[in-house]
Amino acid sequence: MRSIISGSHARLRFPSPPVRRAVASSGAMLPLADFIDQHVIIDDAQDHGDGGGTMPFRLWPAQRALLADVEHERLLLILKARQLGISWLVCAAALWRCLYQPGRVVLAFSKGQDEANELLRRISVMYARLPPELRAALPAVTKENTEEIAWANGSRIKSMPATRSAGRTFTASLAILDEAAFMSYATELYTAMKPTIDAGGQLIVLSTANGRANLFADLCARAQAGTGRFAFRFLPWQARPDRDAAWYAATEADAVDSAHMRQEYPATPEEAFEATEVATFLPSIALWDACRDALPPLGPHEPCILALDGAESNDTFASLLVSAHPRDAQRLAVRYVRGYVPTRGAPLDFDAIEADLRDLVARFAVRELAYDPFLLGQLIRRLTSSPRPIPTPCVPFPQGVQRLEADKGLLDAIVSRRIAHDGDAALRQHLANANRKVDGEGRRLRIVKRTYADKIDLAVALSMGAQRAAALVDHAAWSPAALAALSREAPV
Repeated sequence: MRSIISGSHARLRFPSPPVRRAVASSGAMLPLADFIDQHVIIDDAQDHGDGGGTMPFRLWPAQRALLADVEHERLLLILKARQLGISWLVCAAALWRCLYQPGRVVLAFSKGQDEANELLRRISVMYARLPPELRAALPAVTKENTEEIAWANGSRIKSMPATRSAGRTFTASLAILDEAAFMSYATELYTAMKPTIDAGGQLIVLSTANGRANLFADLCARAQAGTGRFAFRFLPWQARPDRDAAWYAATEADAVDSAHMRQEYPATPEEAFEATEVATFLPSIALWDACRDALPPLGPHEPCILALDGAESNDTFASLLVSAHPRDAQRLAVRYVRGYVPTRGAPLDFDAIEADLRDLVARFAVRELAYDPFLLGQLIRRLTSSPRPIPTPCVPFPQGVQRLEADKGLLDAIVSRRIAHDGDAALRQHLANANRKVDGEGRRLRIVKRTYADKIDLAVALSMGAQRAAALVDHAAWSPAALAALSREAPV
């Protein structure tokens, strides 16, 4: 049977572990595929087996084909459709490696601690369900809890949530990033973790797709283009033997929409990455251009809001000032824009950024500094601590519901021409880079990147600054209801 797994040419081969012999009646160690197919038992939540809640892990052809890559590829990237058993497959391979190779260290990452613990639970139950005579011939468990399992041969597996620095202190034999497209700190985790396997360990990154604006999509694009070292493998929806055209049609009929169906159950990698947040933030960048105005320099006594967005080291940092329009009390105006862009090998100079921010609050009547509390805490502490605390209140801007409302308000303000600007090219580009991800009821939206490499920090800073600056203008004119009504009436 022809494999339906597709992928790029393998880049780095990982040597097979040496064949060892068991010390009991089980005889020679089975190859990985036989170990799984003959001895591993997995959960059966949907009664595909005998109704007892478990079933033997009988490998499908696509799983068996992928298993050779799981065993041999040192850098492996797996894009998959939903419910193909690939997480179980990778967990079973990690168990096999720990049982037959002493001193292995496996790090299993997922988007949160609960999800990471689920990976470890799967490994634990697969080990516990091995035939007693085989388990007796293998190293005994010496430690087991919800976050770690260890054996007498020195091998161990740890589960970790995807945080900025998770795994940094370990030297890993194998690192697994499960559902990588859904990790909030995928870039930071990858940066912190990858050096732990660079000396000879293995890295397996697997996920269903989640749009293009994330590290997983970027790694897939590079691997398919042949510019990365990862071996890329894709498993479509029909990799599962019990799925056919009738199954697909029935499942599609129940889907939210066709874009989400193709993301969850793609037939090709291109389908997987079709954007589910299909709309651009602005229906046309001409709407922003229409808000351009001849603005005078910001005066030292004009009240304004300073808004900041960005990361703490290697990403673009955005700062801008928003005030009431100098000639129209019902409009806002962007009065200052600056983006700080790191260069390769040179992170942002936060001493220089801090000096610039101190200069702004000294020269202008900054009523408030609004910032993302999750990313800029260290900088804010520098600005507010002794011996030179700035006099401006620094107010965190929550990135949950308040950001969603602010982003919707900014869109309405641009469409209704309630905000003016002087044509800054960088801000225009960041707005052009932005997509919008709308909530189910359409009342809120979030500004998101169109692709992983696009920068939108200035657009996000504008959203926060505009919402806070609304207090400086006519409140009735800037209520969410008034802006939405004007937006509906404005020509697009």
